[in-house]
Amino acid sequence: MTTGQKIYECRRKAGMTQEELADKLGVSRQAVSKWEADAAFPETEKILEICKMFSLSADELLFGEAHASEAEPPVPEQAQEPATGEGVLWGNIEHEEKYHYEYISKTKLFGLPVLHVNLGLGAYRAKGIIAIGNIATGVISWGVFSLGFLALGLFSLGLLAFGGLALGLAVGAGGVATGVLAFGGVAIGVMTFGGVSIGYIAVGGLAIGQYAMGGVAQGYIAVGGYSASGTHAFKVPEMLSELDEFIDANVNVFPGGFIKMVARTIAYGK
Repeated sequence: MTTGQKIYECRRKAGMTQEELADKLGVSRQAVSKWEADAAFPETEKILEICKMFSLSADELLFGEAHASEAEPPVPEQAQEPATGEGVLWGNIEHEEKYHYEYISKTKLFGLPVLHVNLGLGAYRAKGIIAIGNIATGVISWGVFSLGFLALGLFSLGLLAFGGLALGLAVGAGGVATGVLAFGGVAIGVMTFGGVSIGYIAVGGLAIGQYAMGGVAQGYIAVGGYSASGTHAFKVPEMLSELDEFIDANVNVFPGGFIKMVARTIAYGK
Protein backbone atom coordinates (compact mmCIF):
# COMPACT_ATOMS: atom_id res chain seq x y z
CA MET A 1 0.00 0.00 0.00
CA THR A 2 1.40 3.37 -0.98
CA THR A 3 1.60 6.38 1.33
CA GLY A 4 -1.22 8.06 -0.54
CA GLN A 5 -3.44 5.01 -0.26
CA LYS A 6 -2.72 4.82 3.47
CA ILE A 7 -3.69 8.47 4.00
CA TYR A 8 -6.85 7.91 1.99
CA GLU A 9 -7.77 4.78 3.99
CA CYS A 10 -7.19 6.45 7.37
CA ARG A 11 -9.13 9.54 6.46
CA ARG A 12 -12.06 7.48 5.22
CA LYS A 13 -12.13 5.37 8.39
CA ALA A 14 -12.12 8.57 10.44
CA GLY A 15 -15.13 9.84 8.47
CA MET A 16 -13.30 12.94 7.29
CA THR A 17 -13.51 14.72 3.95
CA GLN A 18 -10.43 15.95 2.13
CA GLU A 19 -11.34 19.50 3.09
CA GLU A 20 -11.63 18.62 6.80
CA LEU A 21 -8.26 16.89 6.81
CA ALA A 22 -6.69 19.80 4.94
CA ASP A 23 -8.04 22.27 7.53
CA LYS A 24 -6.57 20.24 10.40
CA LEU A 25 -3.17 20.08 8.70
CA GLY A 26 -3.17 23.68 7.51
CA VAL A 27 -2.88 22.81 3.82
CA SER A 28 -5.15 23.10 0.79
CA ARG A 29 -7.65 20.42 -0.17
CA GLN A 30 -5.82 20.10 -3.47
CA ALA A 31 -2.66 19.14 -1.57
CA VAL A 32 -4.48 16.34 0.26
CA SER A 33 -5.95 15.08 -3.01
CA LYS A 34 -2.50 14.99 -4.62
CA TRP A 35 -1.05 13.10 -1.65
CA GLU A 36 -3.80 10.47 -1.87
CA ALA A 37 -3.26 10.09 -5.60
CA ASP A 38 0.51 9.77 -5.01
CA ALA A 39 1.00 12.81 -7.25
CA ALA A 40 2.82 14.60 -4.42
CA PHE A 41 4.40 13.71 -1.06
CA PRO A 42 3.69 15.36 2.34
CA GLU A 43 6.42 17.37 4.03
CA THR A 44 8.13 15.78 7.02
CA GLU A 45 6.21 17.83 9.58
CA LYS A 46 2.92 16.92 7.90
CA ILE A 47 3.86 13.25 7.97
CA LEU A 48 4.39 13.51 11.73
CA GLU A 49 1.06 15.28 12.18
CA ILE A 50 -0.73 12.61 10.12
CA CYS A 51 0.90 9.84 12.16
CA LYS A 52 -0.19 11.49 15.40
CA MET A 53 -3.70 12.18 14.13
CA PHE A 54 -4.36 8.60 13.01
CA SER A 55 -2.20 6.83 15.66
CA LEU A 56 0.23 5.45 13.08
CA SER A 57 3.92 4.83 13.19
CA ALA A 58 6.08 6.39 10.47
CA ASP A 59 6.78 2.89 9.11
CA GLU A 60 3.06 2.19 8.77
CA LEU A 61 2.44 5.45 6.91
CA LEU A 62 5.50 5.41 4.68
CA PHE A 63 5.94 1.69 4.05
CA GLY A 64 2.60 0.18 5.03
CA GLU A 65 4.29 -1.97 7.71
CA ALA A 66 2.53 -2.81 10.97
CA HIS A 67 3.09 -5.30 13.79
CA ALA A 68 1.28 -8.55 13.23
CA SER A 69 -0.75 -8.05 16.42
CA GLU A 70 -1.96 -4.68 15.16
CA ALA A 71 -2.73 -5.74 11.61
CA GLU A 72 -6.41 -5.79 10.72
CA PRO A 73 -7.97 -8.78 9.02
CA PRO A 74 -8.01 -8.38 5.25
CA VAL A 75 -11.16 -6.94 3.72
CA PRO A 76 -12.71 -9.04 0.97
CA GLU A 77 -11.69 -7.63 -2.37
CA GLN A 78 -15.25 -6.92 -3.48
CA ALA A 79 -15.87 -4.79 -0.35
CA GLN A 80 -12.78 -2.64 -0.69
CA GLU A 81 -13.09 0.91 -1.93
CA PRO A 82 -10.73 1.79 -4.74
CA ALA A 83 -7.78 3.84 -3.53
CA THR A 84 -8.66 6.41 -6.15
CA GLY A 85 -12.26 6.68 -4.95
CA GLU A 86 -11.89 10.43 -4.59
CA GLY A 87 -10.30 10.84 -7.95
CA VAL A 88 -7.08 12.50 -8.97
CA LEU A 89 -7.31 16.26 -8.71
CA TRP A 90 -5.88 16.86 -12.14
CA GLY A 91 -7.51 19.73 -13.94
CA ASN A 92 -9.09 20.24 -10.53
CA ILE A 93 -11.73 17.56 -10.99
CA GLU A 94 -12.78 15.49 -8.00
CA HIS A 95 -15.32 12.75 -7.31
CA GLU A 96 -15.24 12.63 -3.53
CA GLU A 97 -18.19 10.37 -2.80
CA LYS A 98 -20.60 8.17 -4.67
CA TYR A 99 -23.18 10.97 -4.74
CA HIS A 100 -20.78 13.90 -4.86
CA TYR A 101 -19.28 15.69 -7.82
CA GLU A 102 -16.93 18.65 -7.74
CA TYR A 103 -15.16 20.58 -10.46
CA ILE A 104 -12.92 23.61 -9.97
CA SER A 105 -11.58 25.29 -13.09
CA LYS A 106 -7.88 26.07 -13.23
CA THR A 107 -8.59 29.53 -14.67
CA LYS A 108 -9.14 32.17 -12.00
CA LEU A 109 -10.43 35.71 -12.03
CA PHE A 110 -10.01 38.06 -9.07
CA GLY A 111 -8.68 35.11 -7.08
CA LEU A 112 -11.78 32.98 -7.73
CA PRO A 113 -12.14 30.03 -10.12
CA VAL A 114 -14.15 30.95 -13.19
CA LEU A 115 -16.31 27.86 -12.58
CA HIS A 116 -16.84 25.91 -9.37
CA VAL A 117 -19.34 23.04 -9.35
CA ASN A 118 -19.92 21.25 -6.04
CA LEU A 119 -22.98 19.00 -5.91
CA GLY A 120 -23.99 16.09 -3.73
CA LEU A 121 -26.04 14.85 -0.80
CA GLY A 122 -24.92 17.34 1.83
CA ALA A 123 -24.03 20.96 2.46
CA TYR A 124 -21.56 21.24 -0.41
CA ARG A 125 -20.55 24.82 -1.14
CA ALA A 126 -19.50 26.25 -4.49
CA LYS A 127 -17.68 29.58 -4.68
CA GLY A 128 -16.54 31.10 -7.97
CA ILE A 129 -17.35 33.56 -10.71
CA ILE A 130 -19.92 30.98 -11.82
CA ALA A 131 -20.95 28.82 -8.86
CA ILE A 132 -23.19 25.76 -8.99
CA GLY A 133 -23.71 23.90 -5.74
CA ASN A 134 -26.04 23.05 -2.90
CA ILE A 135 -24.83 26.33 -1.41
CA ALA A 136 -23.59 28.68 -4.14
CA THR A 137 -21.82 32.02 -3.94
CA GLY A 138 -20.69 33.78 -7.10
CA VAL A 139 -21.31 36.47 -9.66
CA ILE A 140 -23.68 33.96 -11.25
CA SER A 141 -24.88 31.38 -8.74
CA TRP A 142 -27.25 28.44 -8.84
CA GLY A 143 -28.13 26.28 -5.86
CA VAL A 144 -30.57 25.42 -3.12
CA PHE A 145 -29.13 28.47 -1.35
CA SER A 146 -27.65 30.98 -3.78
CA LEU A 147 -25.99 34.37 -3.36
CA GLY A 148 -24.70 36.46 -6.24
CA PHE A 149 -25.17 39.22 -8.76
CA LEU A 150 -27.47 36.79 -10.60
CA ALA A 151 -28.83 34.24 -8.14
CA LEU A 152 -31.05 31.28 -8.98
CA GLY A 153 -32.22 28.78 -6.40
CA LEU A 154 -34.80 27.66 -3.92
CA PHE A 155 -33.58 30.48 -1.66
CA SER A 156 -31.81 33.22 -3.60
CA LEU A 157 -30.33 36.61 -2.75
CA GLY A 158 -28.78 38.92 -5.32
CA LEU A 159 -29.06 41.98 -7.46
CA LEU A 160 -31.14 39.77 -9.77
CA ALA A 161 -32.74 36.92 -7.81
CA PHE A 162 -34.95 34.09 -9.03
CA GLY A 163 -36.23 31.30 -6.80
CA GLY A 164 -38.82 29.92 -4.43
CA LEU A 165 -37.87 32.71 -2.04
CA ALA A 166 -36.15 35.46 -4.04
CA LEU A 167 -34.67 38.57 -2.45
CA GLY A 168 -33.49 40.82 -5.24
CA LEU A 169 -32.00 44.25 -4.77
CA ALA A 170 -33.10 45.19 -8.29
CA VAL A 171 -35.27 42.32 -9.59
CA GLY A 172 -36.83 39.49 -7.63
CA ALA A 173 -38.93 36.71 -9.13
CA GLY A 174 -40.24 33.69 -7.28
CA GLY A 175 -42.92 32.16 -5.09
CA VAL A 176 -42.18 34.95 -2.62
CA ALA A 177 -40.23 37.81 -4.18
CA THR A 178 -38.90 41.17 -3.07
CA GLY A 179 -37.07 43.78 -5.09
CA VAL A 180 -37.33 47.15 -6.74
CA LEU A 181 -39.11 45.15 -9.45
CA ALA A 182 -40.76 42.03 -7.99
CA PHE A 183 -42.72 39.19 -9.59
CA GLY A 184 -44.18 36.36 -7.55
CA GLY A 185 -47.02 34.58 -5.84
CA VAL A 186 -46.36 37.14 -3.12
CA ALA A 187 -44.48 40.18 -4.46
CA ILE A 188 -43.19 43.05 -2.34
CA GLY A 189 -41.26 46.00 -3.73
CA VAL A 190 -41.45 49.31 -5.54
CA MET A 191 -43.13 47.98 -8.67
CA THR A 192 -44.71 44.59 -8.08
CA PHE A 193 -46.67 41.94 -9.93
CA GLY A 194 -48.12 38.95 -8.12
CA GLY A 195 -51.03 37.02 -6.69
CA VAL A 196 -50.60 39.19 -3.62
CA SER A 197 -48.82 42.37 -4.66
CA ILE A 198 -47.61 45.07 -2.27
CA GLY A 199 -45.69 48.06 -3.59
CA TYR A 200 -45.65 51.69 -4.64
CA ILE A 201 -47.11 50.47 -7.94
CA ALA A 202 -48.82 47.12 -7.36
CA VAL A 203 -50.56 44.85 -9.83
CA GLY A 204 -52.09 41.56 -8.73
CA GLY A 205 -55.05 39.49 -7.67
CA LEU A 206 -54.87 41.37 -4.38
CA ALA A 207 -53.01 44.65 -4.88
CA ILE A 208 -52.04 47.10 -2.13
CA GLY A 209 -50.04 50.25 -2.79
CA GLN A 210 -49.92 53.92 -3.70
CA TYR A 211 -51.19 52.90 -7.14
CA ALA A 212 -52.97 49.54 -6.81
CA MET A 213 -54.52 47.62 -9.68
CA GLY A 214 -56.02 44.16 -9.52
CA GLY A 215 -59.02 41.98 -8.87
CA VAL A 216 -59.15 43.48 -5.39
CA ALA A 217 -57.27 46.78 -5.05
CA GLN A 218 -56.56 49.08 -2.15
CA GLY A 219 -54.52 52.27 -2.34
CA TYR A 220 -54.37 56.01 -2.87
CA ILE A 221 -55.49 55.29 -6.43
CA ALA A 222 -57.17 51.87 -6.55
CA VAL A 223 -58.41 50.19 -9.70
CA GLY A 224 -60.26 46.95 -9.08
CA GLY A 225 -62.13 44.47 -11.21
CA TYR A 226 -64.18 43.18 -8.27
CA SER A 227 -63.45 45.58 -5.45
CA ALA A 228 -61.59 48.90 -5.09
CA SER A 229 -61.03 50.90 -1.93
CA GLY A 230 -58.92 53.94 -1.13
CA THR A 231 -58.75 57.70 -1.49
CA HIS A 232 -59.57 57.46 -5.20
CA ALA A 233 -61.19 54.12 -5.98
CA PHE A 234 -62.42 53.00 -9.38
CA LYS A 235 -64.22 49.77 -10.14
CA VAL A 236 -63.81 48.83 -13.79
CA PRO A 237 -65.21 48.63 -16.41
CA GLU A 238 -68.08 50.66 -14.89
CA MET A 239 -65.85 53.61 -13.90
CA LEU A 240 -63.31 53.47 -16.71
CA SER A 241 -64.18 56.89 -18.15
CA GLU A 242 -64.05 58.52 -14.69
CA LEU A 243 -60.63 56.93 -14.17
CA ASP A 244 -59.32 58.33 -17.46
CA GLU A 245 -60.50 61.84 -16.58
CA PHE A 246 -58.95 61.67 -13.12
CA ILE A 247 -55.62 60.35 -14.44
CA ASP A 248 -55.43 63.04 -17.15
CA ALA A 249 -56.06 65.78 -14.60
CA ASN A 250 -53.99 64.57 -11.65
CA VAL A 251 -51.33 62.00 -12.54
CA ASN A 252 -48.09 62.32 -14.53
CA VAL A 253 -47.68 60.56 -17.85
CA PHE A 254 -45.98 57.76 -15.95
CA PRO A 255 -47.52 56.11 -14.05
CA GLY A 256 -50.75 57.51 -15.53
CA GLY A 257 -50.37 55.77 -18.88
CA PHE A 258 -49.43 52.51 -17.16
CA ILE A 259 -52.49 52.70 -14.87
CA LYS A 260 -54.79 53.21 -17.86
CA MET A 261 -53.27 50.26 -19.71
CA VAL A 262 -53.62 47.90 -16.74
CA ALA A 263 -57.15 49.15 -16.02
CA ARG A 264 -58.24 48.18 -19.52
CA THR A 265 -56.60 44.79 -19.17
CA ILE A 266 -58.54 44.21 -15.95
CA ALA A 267 -61.80 45.57 -17.41
CA TYR A 268 -61.80 43.58 -20.61
CA GLY A 269 -60.19 40.49 -19.17
CA LYS A 270 -63.00 39.85 -16.71
